[in-house]
Amino acid sequence: MLPIILLLSSCLISTSQSQQLFDCDFEESCEHFLFDSYWIVENVSSHADHTYGNLSGHYITYTNSSVLQPFTTTLRTRDWINTSSNLTAWFSNWIYSGPGGVYYKLELAQGDDLQARIPVGIIGFNFDNPQWRHASVEMPYANRFVPFILFTNITSSLDLDDISVDLSHSSQPIPPIKTMFDCDFDKTFCPELLSLSNYSYSWSMIQAEQAQNYTIQAPDVDYSIGDKTGHYMWLNNSDSLQSGGAGYLNTRPFHFTMSDGIYCLSFQYYRFGVTFETSKLTVLALDEDNQKSVDQIWPIDPINYTYINQRWSWAYAPLRIGNYSLLFRMDSEYQVNSSFAIDSISVSSCQYPQKYFSAISNIEFACDFDSSMYSTCGIQNDYTDLRPQSALNFTIQSPNNINDRELGPRQTTGWSGEDFYYWSRSAQTSSILTSGQFKTPLIETNRDMCIRFAYFVNSTNVQSNESNTKIDVSVRGCETENIWSIEIDNSLGWQLVVKSFIPNACRQAVYFSITQRRPTRIAVAFDDITIAQCGTLNVLTTTEPPITTPSSKTSSNSIDSIVLITSLLVVLQYALSFI
Repeated sequence: MLPIILLLSSCLISTSQSQQLFDCDFEESCEHFLFDSYWIVENVSSHADHTYGNLSGHYITYTNSSVLQPFTTTLRTRDWINTSSNLTAWFSNWIYSGPGGVYYKLELAQGDDLQARIPVGIIGFNFDNPQWRHASVEMPYANRFVPFILFTNITSSLDLDDISVDLSHSSQPIPPIKTMFDCDFDKTFCPELLSLSNYSYSWSMIQAEQAQNYTIQAPDVDYSIGDKTGHYMWLNNSDSLQSGGAGYLNTRPFHFTMSDGIYCLSFQYYRFGVTFETSKLTVLALDEDNQKSVDQIWPIDPINYTYINQRWSWAYAPLRIGNYSLLFRMDSEYQVNSSFAIDSISVSSCQYPQKYFSAISNIEFACDFDSSMYSTCGIQNDYTDLRPQSALNFTIQSPNNINDRELGPRQTTGWSGEDFYYWSRSAQTSSILTSGQFKTPLIETNRDMCIRFAYFVNSTNVQSNESNTKIDVSVRGCETENIWSIEIDNSLGWQLVVKSFIPNACRQAVYFSITQRRPTRIAVAFDDITIAQCGTLNVLTTTEPPITTPSSKTSSNSIDSIVLITSLLVVLQYALSFI
C-alpha cells in the first residue's frame, strides 16, 4: 500500500543546497513540464499568484474543478531526470485549493514506454480556506526516470504555481546498486545466452557492420559502443523468418528471494524492417522447476503495445520473486516484415514493490490426468460459446469407475496410467444435454508446434455411418482456427491424433468440443494430451494395460479390447500427419 501523506502545514519537506533541474512559474511558456488537456493558464487571475503575490502574476488552473467529483489528471516532466550516485530528486510545488480536497500520487516512470512505475506516495490537502500551500517531496533513488504526478481525487478548485524538480543529497542512505547479470556483447560476450532449437527463428550475435551486408534496415551501430564495430544479438529477417514463427533467446537461471530485494531487467531493443505490422518482442520468465510455465515480464502492459521503430529503445521492467530464467521471444503473427536486435542486457537491484512469479501461460503443455484424482493440469470445462443449459462437464475417470462400462472405455490408452478425461450421457440424461467443451491453459503457440492426443468414442442407437457425434479441436486467442475435427460414433478403441498448428504465433488456448445432432447414449474420453514443438514430441511407448473384468452385456457398438498401437505405428502415424 502506498504511504498517505496528509499535508497539515505549509511545508512537508524542505531542501537545502539543491541543484534545480526544471522549474516553471508560468510567467513565460512552461517548457519543462507537460500537462494534459484539463489545465490552462488564464490571462486574468482570480486571485494573487504565488510567484509575485499579486493579480498580475500567472498560474495554471485545473479546468474541470466545477465538476467537483473524483477525477484523474496528470502532469510530468518533459525530459528525463538523470541522477548521480549520491543525489536524489525532489518534486516541489505550490497548490491553491479549498474548500474541499486535492489528492495526488507521485510515481517514477522508467523505460522508453514509461510503463515501469515506482510508487512514491499519495499526497493530500483538505482545507476549508483557499490559500497557497507548499509541498516538497523526496523521490526514491533511480538513475534515470520521468516523474508523473497523477491527481486522483479533486473535490476543490485547484491552481498550481512555482513547480520545480531539484537534485539534493538524500535524506536516507542510498543503497548500492548490485548487478547480477550484465552483457553488452563487446566487453562481455555472455556465452550462457542460448537460442532455443526446434523453432523457426534463431538468435545470433553479429557485428553492426556485418549486419548491414545482410539488410540495410539492420542497426548500423550497436548501443553499448555506439559505432559499427560494436556487436548485438539479432534475428535476421532477410532469409529465415516465416509467418507464425518464433525464436527464443534463453538466459541462465536466476534465483530471486525476498531477502535479496528487488531486481530489474534493463535492455535496449531495435526494431528494424521495411514496414512494421505483426512482429513483436516479449520477455518471459520461464519457471525453473517445470520448464514449461511462463510469466510476462516485458512489456508490462502488452495489450496494443506500440514498439519504437528504427532506433535503439530502452526497455525496463521489475522482476518477480522466484526461480526462473528469462526468455526473449520474437514472433510474428502473420506477415513477416520486421525483426529485432537487442543489446546491453542487465539485471540490477532497484526499488520496486515485491511481486511473485505467477504463471500466465506455457511454452508447452502435457497432461495424462494421472498425477492425482483431481488434477486436470489446469484444463477447465468451458461453455463460453455454448448454451450452458445444453452442456455436460468432463470429469477424470478410469475404466473401473466409469458410469457406463458397457460403452467403455474398458482399457486405458496403454501409454500412461489409468485415468482419462471422460464425458458421457446415459438414457436418463436430459435430452437437451448434447454438448461438452474444455480448454487447456494458455500456450505460447507458433508455426512449429504440434498437438498429440488420444481419443475414444462409443455410442448406441445410431445408424451405420450416421456420424451423429462431432469432435472439434481448435485454437482461440488471436483468432479462432480449427486444427482437427471428426464426425464419428465409434472410434473402435483408443485412437491417436498428431496435428501441426496453423502458421500463427499467439498466446492462446486449445479447445476440445463435442456436439451431438440428436441425444444418444455415448461415452467420449481424451488422454495423453501433449502440445510442444513438433521436433521434440517423444515417441510413445506402451505400458502393461490394467486387468479389467469384461462386462456381461455387450452392445454391438461397445469395445471389448483396446487397439494396441506399437511404437513403430506411432512414429508412422506421426509422419503421415504432415503429408
